[in-house]
Amino acid sequence: MSKKISVIFLLVLTSAAAIGQSVDKKAYERYINPELYGQMLDGKYWQGKKEITAKIKYVPPVEYQDPAVPLIIDKGDGEETLPKSKINAFEVNGRTIVPEDLGDSVVWAMLVNEGAIRETILFSPVPPQAPEYYKINHLVTNTLTHQGYFVGSLAINFHKNMAALTADYPELSQKIANREKGYRFIDYKRIIAEYNKWYQEKYPKRIKYIHGTPDFDAIIEAETNRF
Repeated sequence: MSKKISVIFLLVLTSAAAIGQSVDKKAYERYINPELYGQMLDGKYWQGKKEITAKIKYVPPVEYQDPAVPLIIDKGDGEETLPKSKINAFEVNGRTIVPEDLGDSVVWAMLVNEGAIRETILFSPVPPQAPEYYKINHLVTNTLTHQGYFVGSLAINFHKNMAALTADYPELSQKIANREKGYRFIDYKRIIAEYNKWYQEKYPKRIKYIHGTPDFDAIIEAETNRF
């Protein structure tokens, strides 16, 4: 399944230019600030249990998503390079970036919500070389199995796909498979929060959160009252 993600990612990259006419070319600027590219901004990075404050060079998604491109940091003694392979995550301009294991490759993605099932965003450059803008791709991944889907593909056969992501929580998985009310694609965010709450209660020490344990009850309530 993880290999499916990387295949889909490649398809997204190659098809984005073709559908560029129909997308909002400014939408990505809700998450990215192009006017800040190249500037050294306040940030931090995590190495194991250590949280280290530093200035970090703000770069376009095409650069920070690439695991081979190191960070440029300044801890007070001048700029230096920091390979991404030596850190667990980093934060710059108020956004946290984490590695996503796609099975046959790793890509760095913008963190949306933490949990056993994690939500992140990948940005597809359009065009791939010298991008003019980025297409937004929301990704949900079971961080234990590395099984995951882009949200657009999650909607296809949702009752099977989501049930597979939550398979170790049989009661929840069965509700999804049965297409019960409240357990359909439109409810996916609440379903993820419900799963994450269950997982945290059952295995309280397994997930290493960057920003502390989320309030899953609050997420569930907010998503329940959204409609």
